[in-house]
Amino acid sequence: MLISCRDIKKSFADKVVLECVSIDISRGDKIGLVGRNGTGKSTLANILTGKLDYDRGSIITSRQHLKIGYLQQTESEAELQLSTLSDTDIKGDFKRLASHLGIKQLADWPGDRWQNLSGGEKTKLALAKVWALQADLLILDEPTNHMDYEGIKYLIAQIADYSGTLMVISHDRYFLDQTVSKIAELEKGLIKIYPGNYSSYRETKQKELESQQHLYASQQKEERKIEAAISQLKNWSDKAHRESRQKAGGMMGGKEYFRKKAKKRDRAVKSQIKRLEKMQQLAIERPDKEVQVNFNLDTMNKSGRRILTAANLAKSYGARFLFKDSSFYINRGEKIGILGPNGCGKTTLIKIILGEEDFNQGEIFISPSAKIAYVSQDLHEGENFSLTDLIKDRRLIEQKQVFELLIQLGLPFDRLSVDMGNLSRGERMKIDIGLAIMGKYDLLILDEPTNHLDLPSREALEESLKLFPGTIIIISHDRYLLNEVCEHLLVFDNHKIIRVEGKINDYLAKKNKRKDAGNSNKIETAEEMLLLETQISRVLGELSLLKADAPNYTALDQEYKRLIQRRKELKQ
Repeated sequence: MLISCRDIKKSFADKVVLECVSIDISRGDKIGLVGRNGTGKSTLANILTGKLDYDRGSIITSRQHLKIGYLQQTESEAELQLSTLSDTDIKGDFKRLASHLGIKQLADWPGDRWQNLSGGEKTKLALAKVWALQADLLILDEPTNHMDYEGIKYLIAQIADYSGTLMVISHDRYFLDQTVSKIAELEKGLIKIYPGNYSSYRETKQKELESQQHLYASQQKEERKIEAAISQLKNWSDKAHRESRQKAGGMMGGKEYFRKKAKKRDRAVKSQIKRLEKMQQLAIERPDKEVQVNFNLDTMNKSGRRILTAANLAKSYGARFLFKDSSFYINRGEKIGILGPNGCGKTTLIKIILGEEDFNQGEIFISPSAKIAYVSQDLHEGENFSLTDLIKDRRLIEQKQVFELLIQLGLPFDRLSVDMGNLSRGERMKIDIGLAIMGKYDLLILDEPTNHLDLPSREALEESLKLFPGTIIIISHDRYLLNEVCEHLLVFDNHKIIRVEGKINDYLAKKNKRKDAGNSNKIETAEEMLLLETQISRVLGELSLLKADAPNYTALDQEYKRLIQRRKELKQ
């Protein structure tokens, strides 16, 4: 056992976040920590790492000095600098891991390059730094946020080979399925362990919900039967009491007979009431309904098939081109996913579309009648005003619509009046999405919209976006989201933006197939090159023993030239 937590409680002011959390973390465990936004996942991580005190309970570790590597959701720029890693070996591991994740040639980076990191590059550098520490326990809080496909693919492989102990806080369903062997779910201040990956947990959770719903329905049916019996017995008891008064004088012993009859009915009523009270004390809690989100998105019917067209578009910073010679289009009503490695210019393209960034060459046309809603991946921090304060000047009907939308998204009503600086990042993302989509828009642009959203909200968002009647552009590394929502892709490939028809799973399957074929060709080429070198050595050896007028000299010389030409072709 590496760490044992017992009855951990943590409150912030009058809000209890962790009520009674007990969890054992053994050596070699790979645990996925899941739960809705605001349930205390990051709070528990901060308690385990010693960054936060707890109010009650105990934490016992098997080692006096437990080394914990902690990837937080946000890392300051100073923590990402290579200079903060003093040990030579750690620096070497850091560079190796960063390179595999797609961050190459760090030593050659100019100073201003560190000041212009993309969200994915920041995550990769922070992750490489934490991993290079070779800790006893790694806690990774949303490690795939902003991470591109190749980076996630490498991280999954790295975790598969990792023999240490790992806890991952994540809402990335694909990533959890590939990396963890048990799920720890935080809900209502308590924690529950499920064996298996996320899909196994989700299946078990669904069966539990169905069972709870069945038991709750049976309990409600039984309570209604008891209540009906009590009502009937009360009527009989009242009738018996009336009869004891009305008929007692007309027969010998009548008073005593009807009095006993009335008492018997009273006892039966009391017995049924006690039975009902006991059932209600042991009542099965009504299961929470899955959040059903309906954005009620609408769009104006406008003429013109194309909402966006780009021709020979190029963007560079000095001599460094992000993309060039890029021509593509987006039709009205299409749902477009943008795919590419970190730092390739995806967010820059969005800024060009929004008119916030200039481009160097080419043309871009955006329908002048298009009304655009934009949700950025960059969340504000530290605001000392609430959502209620923000929209207090709107009409009451509009305020009501905003509140209803956010409650449907899973944001509790009592969080609407909390200062935004005190909300979780997931709660902030829900508010940003909600405020952005309250109007009638032709084009909805979402930059990493599922970052910081909990799993039910991600699923609800997918269903809502599929019903959106307008045009959508989504920058995301969430394969589930892109595959569910988008039918077309804009792919950044070799400094060029290419339009691809079809879903992301189909595109990546074809790409991996081509890559496998390419690797096979490389192996075949290497084998042929080795054979060529052997043949060239043989021919040269034979030529060295012959004079120019020898009968077979000319044939050997031609064979030598042919072999040299073939070697040249293979090298090219």
